[in-house]
Amino acid sequence: MPDTDTQTQLAYLIATLEAEYGRQTRYSTKSALDQLVATILSQRTNYADEKAAYDKLLETYGDWGGVAGATVAGIEECIQTSRWPEIKAPRIKEVLTHVISTYGNDLDRVLSDMPVEEAQAVLMELPGVGFKTATFVLLFSLRKPVLPVDTHVHRVSTRFGILPKKISQAKSHGALLEILPADADELLNFHKLLFKHGQRICVYSNPRCGKCIVRERCRYVQEKTNGAG
Repeated sequence: MPDTDTQTQLAYLIATLEAEYGRQTRYSTKSALDQLVATILSQRTNYADEKAAYDKLLETYGDWGGVAGATVAGIEECIQTSRWPEIKAPRIKEVLTHVISTYGNDLDRVLSDMPVEEAQAVLMELPGVGFKTATFVLLFSLRKPVLPVDTHVHRVSTRFGILPKKISQAKSHGALLEILPADADELLNFHKLLFKHGQRICVYSNPRCGKCIVRERCRYVQEKTNGAG
C-alpha cells in the first residue's frame, strides 16, 4: 500500500493539473491496428509529422492490407516525416503482415476479449512492439486499465515526488499502478495530464518552474531552492 504522504501528493498533483488543463477524457477513435501503426510512427516524432506519415500511407495504399503488400522502400518513402523511416518501414510491414495473416480484421475483438496481461503479451509478440507501445494501444483504443509511461510521465512523476528520483522509466509503470486506481478512465486522465505538463512546463532542459502550478509542493523545486540557499 502506498503511504499517506504519497497519496496526498498524488491527489494534489492530479487535482491541480486538472484545474489547469481540464479533466482528460478523450480516447483514440482509432482501431487497435490503426493505433499500433500510429504509435510506431510517433516514436521520437512530433504529432504533426506522425500524422503526415500516417495519412500518406493510407493515401498511397488505401488500407493496411495495401501497406502490408507494399515494398519496404515504398513504405519508407511515405513516412519520411517520421524519424528513422528506414527502421520503422520494415517494422510496419512485418507487423501488418503478421496481424492481417493471423487475425484478419478482428484484432480489436480478439484483444478486447482477453485479460490485460494476455492482450499485452499478444501485442508484444509482434516484431518491434515493446511494452510501452502495447500499453498505448490497450489504453487509448481498447480502454483497458494499463498506463503508458513515456518520458513526460516519468519526468513529472519523479521530479514532483510521487516516485523515487532514480527509478527507471521501465519500473515506473508498476510503481505508478500501485498508487493509481485500476480504472482506464483514471489512468487516461493521469497519463494525459502529466504528458501535457511535461511537454509545456516540466520540460527536460531548463524546466519552467517559475510558471509551474504545482511548484509549491514539488520536490525538484524544493531541493533546488534549498541547494541554492
